[in-house]
Amino acid sequence: MLYIIGLDHCAQARKPGITPTEAQQAFADCLRRTIAQIRPSLIAEEDSEEALAERHEISIAKEIAGETSIKHRFCDPAREERKAIGCVDGQTLEREMLMHDDSNLSSEETRVKARAIEISRNSPIRERFWLERLDEFRNHDVVFICGDDHTDSFGRLLDRNGVPFRVVERGIGLKRDNGWLDTKVKQYLNDHPELMNV
Repeated sequence: MLYIIGLDHCAQARKPGITPTEAQQAFADCLRRTIAQIRPSLIAEEDSEEALAERHEISIAKEIAGETSIKHRFCDPAREERKAIGCVDGQTLEREMLMHDDSNLSSEETRVKARAIEISRNSPIRERFWLERLDEFRNHDVVFICGDDHTDSFGRLLDRNGVPFRVVERGIGLKRDNGWLDTKVKQYLNDHPELMNV
């Protein structure tokens, strides 16, 4: 069975030598409780070594996996893998829209639209990639950590593929207001549901 923990990515990794934040500690506590209850064969997460290195961060899940001698796996595609599987880059999309879009959107509206298109196109592709990375553990108990926004859509993908799962906890580290861009992108996606079927 796949046990999902949904969180804000700020809770997922930390800077070396820095005391964990309240959200990071809440995530670590949840993961340790889950490990004690189910004794998984694998702890996997939506992240990559490349992304962690770029952010100069350490994976909390990987640290805990090491402490408990449980196998760990990053499941998110690295930059070159993203290109190979057809993910679009939001910044590139935004630049192209600014150069070629004749709908007279402001730069802020273009940024929001580009981010919404990036999310709507990339999320299903990345979620299928995660499923492939987890396939060899299909008959094992696995803890999977992902952004809270993926919890429902990844759950639907698991259902369609006959993978039993349970959401252990979600919303770790989420704030009521996660910034103007996130709020506007979510509103844009709500106003344009056709994007989710791209």
